[in-house]
Amino acid sequence: MRVLINGLPIFSKRLANELQKYDPTSSYHIFDTYNSKWAQLLFYLYLPFSDVVISMNGVTDKSGSLNLVLKRRKKLILQWQGTDVLLALERSKNGTIDRKYIEYAVNFTDSKLLLEELRSINVPAELLNFKSIKKQKLTQPFSKISIISYVPEARQTFYGMKKIIAVALQFPSIEFHLYGLSKSEFSIPANVKLFGWVEAEEFSEQLKITPIFLRLTEHDGFSVSVIEALAYGCEVISTIPFELCHFAKNEAEIIEQTTLVINKIEQRNLERNKESIEEITNKFNPAVIFPNYSQKLKEIASK
Repeated sequence: MRVLINGLPIFSKRLANELQKYDPTSSYHIFDTYNSKWAQLLFYLYLPFSDVVISMNGVTDKSGSLNLVLKRRKKLILQWQGTDVLLALERSKNGTIDRKYIEYAVNFTDSKLLLEELRSINVPAELLNFKSIKKQKLTQPFSKISIISYVPEARQTFYGMKKIIAVALQFPSIEFHLYGLSKSEFSIPANVKLFGWVEAEEFSEQLKITPIFLRLTEHDGFSVSVIEALAYGCEVISTIPFELCHFAKNEAEIIEQTTLVINKIEQRNLERNKESIEEITNKFNPAVIFPNYSQKLKEIASK
C-alpha cells in the first residue's frame, strides 16, 4: 500500500514515521503542498501510483491537490483538527462551506468534542487516534510548584493569556512559565516569565519538570501537549473538557481548580500523578495507535 500524506508537517512527519515503523510493507510519503511548489509537483507525480491520500486537515474551501485526488478517484481521508472544525462551523453557518471533499472522503478526528461539532453540521466523522506517547521513565518527584502554558504570539487571547494573568495575580509566589511568545499584549505580573518560541522537544522537557499545565484555549482538539503533560504525571487544567484533566470554564473556576490542584500535589509530596501516567500511556501507546491506524487505511484502500 502506498499512502500520500498532505499538509500540517508538524503532524504529517510524525504520523508517516510511526506508520512506516509499524507497517514496513507499505510506503508513506509526505507532501506540504500548502507551502511548497516542489511538493505540489511531487504530489502530482506520486498520486497516480498511490492507494490512499490523507489530508491532515479537513478542507471546506478549494484545494488544487484534493481536486486532483477526486479527478483520479483516489481514496481520501480528511483528518480533522481544531481550526479546521472552527472554519467548517463558521462556513456552515454563513452558507459558504464547500462539501465536495467531505462527501467524497472518509472523515476522521481524534477528539470527542470535534466529533460532536462535525456531526452537528452533517459531517459523517469517526474517531481515530493518531497521536501517541511512549511510557516515560520519570520516577523523581517535582522539585517545586510551578505552572507552565503555551501561548503563541499571534493568538494570545484565543490561548487564554488574560486568564493566565488573572491566575498568576492570585498566586504571586508561584512562577508561571509561558512558551510561544516573547512579548505580551497585556501587562503581566512579575511571576510570569516569557520564553518565546522553542522547539517541541524543548517544550516537552520543560513539561516534564513542571507539575501544573494550563490549557486555556477558546476551542481545541485533543492537544499533543495535553497528552504529554498527563503522561509526565502533571495536573492539567483545561477550559475544554478532556479525560483526566481538571475542567474550568472561566477565570473564577480556573483559580478554584488551581488551588485544588496545588493542594493535591502538595499532599502527595510533589510526587507525579501515577494514575494519569498509567492510563494515558496505555491508551496512547504507539504499539496500539499505529497498527490500528494502518489497518484502517488498508480497509479503506481495499474498498
